[in-house]
Amino acid sequence: MKMFRNRMRNRFLPLTYAILISALILVGCTSREDPAETLDLCGNHACGELVMVTADTSSEGFHYLNPSLSPDGSRILFTADWTAFPSANQYNEDDFYTNFRQMIVIPLSRQVEPMTSLAEEGARLLKLKERNLAEFNVQGEYLSGVVNSRKGDPIWEDDSHVIFRLELSRGYRLFRADIADPDTCRLEPLYFEELDRVQSGRFYQHFEPALSPDGRWLAFTRSSCLIPDSLETCTQSELMVLDMATAGDGNAFDAVAFPVTREVSRLERPSWSPDGSKIVFSAGLDLAGEAEWGTELYTIDFDTTGMAANLVALDNHLTRLTFTDYDAGDPIAGVFNTSPRYSNDGQRIYFVSTRRMPTTTHHDRNIWVMPADGSLDPEIYFFTRSDDVDPSINPDGSLLLSSQMGFTTEMLNFLEEEAYQRARQVNQERIADPNNDEAILTELEMRDVADDKRKTLELFEGVMSHLYVYRR
Repeated sequence: MKMFRNRMRNRFLPLTYAILISALILVGCTSREDPAETLDLCGNHACGELVMVTADTSSEGFHYLNPSLSPDGSRILFTADWTAFPSANQYNEDDFYTNFRQMIVIPLSRQVEPMTSLAEEGARLLKLKERNLAEFNVQGEYLSGVVNSRKGDPIWEDDSHVIFRLELSRGYRLFRADIADPDTCRLEPLYFEELDRVQSGRFYQHFEPALSPDGRWLAFTRSSCLIPDSLETCTQSELMVLDMATAGDGNAFDAVAFPVTREVSRLERPSWSPDGSKIVFSAGLDLAGEAEWGTELYTIDFDTTGMAANLVALDNHLTRLTFTDYDAGDPIAGVFNTSPRYSNDGQRIYFVSTRRMPTTTHHDRNIWVMPADGSLDPEIYFFTRSDDVDPSINPDGSLLLSSQMGFTTEMLNFLEEEAYQRARQVNQERIADPNNDEAILTELEMRDVADDKRKTLELFEGVMSHLYVYRR
């Protein structure tokens, strides 16, 4: 059994696609004028305006996940597979390369054509500066080679600081990093368990930080283990809130954190309402007193009354938002609704669900939307017949997301036509050259050349998870 809930989604990374390397030569660059800033899209995905943020043709099928836009709107923070940056042909069917993830920032720009790597798109790896956690009274922990440690769930605190989870020997803990210089990011822990002072005893995992709109509170999920020293038994989850006014360098053991829900089998992906009065999250049906497998969306009211006396109410005004219907042929393991995000006005909630697509039996993850009070059934918002995950809401109301849709239909159309025009130009030069001894292509042959180049890029659908900005 894999280590309990490492939260690195099971990414079935394919074997090396050697043919994809040829795309780097076949597609090439162009001096033609770029199309409009956004494309009106309605091809292999839901209709709307789509901007492709990452468009590299790395042959390993990397996955770029957990994207979020910096407060100043200039950069995107996300996680990537271990060898994605710099790209390296190292995959040997070892999950190390998909689960040991790293954090990357990339400028927000519109990618018109595929590139060979993230580096060409201006990406920067966040290199964490090592620290000896003994200075914080943590036993047996020296963050040696922390650039190589498992990371996840990165969010922006401000334009120069990010919050994320980092794996220690006793489970994941939340850290802050100063990324003003991406090559030497100084670390500081935010919250430690009292048992982190010793090297034995009950284990805990801290996941999925979510900062309140005013920056004062940090919600996160905490899972505990039924058997000491066994991470595989971490099955009880609760929603915690950390008082950021008490967190920071040197205060990780003194920081104040408290539960706001009771423990259930599964709880994940908290998010705050724009006014900070509610937290929406995904949890198992046992939170609603039911035994079915799967997850639904819930909200609680956030109220710090009783915090001083350690008596904050649990499940405060708990409200279930989704009630997934099951049909014949639905997954035996249940339908999962997760990653909820409030719209900027607080009137809607976007989320990821494996529920059945209307009129189809399609059950990959896609993005849905519903009223924030759950008064109406959810409607599909973004659908590609691939995996669409990790939505976050930009200040202009657009969605930043990760999808395995590959290169969009409109981009493929553009590149195919461009390849045809290049073949046509080369053909004309051959005809005009009296000394030419190369074959003159027919119209059909030139179209075939362009079609082959398109088909090469089509292979990326379902292979890589790219980042996109989408507006409906």
